[in-house]
Amino acid sequence: MVTMTTTSAPTAILFDAGGTLILQNPDEMGRLLGAAIDPARAHHAHYHAMAEYSDLRLAGQDVDWDWWLERYYTILGVVDPHLAGERTDRGFGLWSLPIEGVEATIDHLKEAGVRVAVVSNSDGSVRGALGRAGLLELFEFVIDSHEVGVSKPDPRIFQAALARMGLEPSNAWYVGDSVYHDVNGARAAGLSRAVLVDPYGLGPAEVSTIGSVAELA
Repeated sequence: MVTMTTTSAPTAILFDAGGTLILQNPDEMGRLLGAAIDPARAHHAHYHAMAEYSDLRLAGQDVDWDWWLERYYTILGVVDPHLAGERTDRGFGLWSLPIEGVEATIDHLKEAGVRVAVVSNSDGSVRGALGRAGLLELFEFVIDSHEVGVSKPDPRIFQAALARMGLEPSNAWYVGDSVYHDVNGARAAGLSRAVLVDPYGLGPAEVSTIGSVAELA
């Protein structure tokens, strides 16, 4: 893990959505599952499940979103975690909890002249999720993989964002919560820095990390 140090600001920062800007809403999740969900445990479960998922993908295993959901609910301690994804519509509509400090940090970056946009692997729902979290209007634009037909870590989705901004890769950073999707994808696209949101110190030693987006300010 390489902790972020003071450096000159980029022209633009591209952000992942889930686990970077927003999380699943534990109150709404609990309503669907019929059991109270502790927000701290949900936070812990997200990043641990994502780290395991990323490690497996890096090792060449073809795990998918349903694997992540079951692992997430297992760590969370939900009864019958293999059924929880179906009971919560695979998370559709749950990604509405803004992560603490995100709004103020994005405002700060914009005031400093840094351009900000979102590049997310999603199912066409990421704009709605950011809107419910009160964050959508903060960003110049949102690219949803479902709409453009290519997903991270494919460098083309990052290149599409850079082309829309009229920027070279050397002028931009990417911030996300998955080494496999976000860090490796941004590196493949040539972005000048890829930063992992890693509040529990689970990432590999050579990756630049922050505990949350709030640290970017």
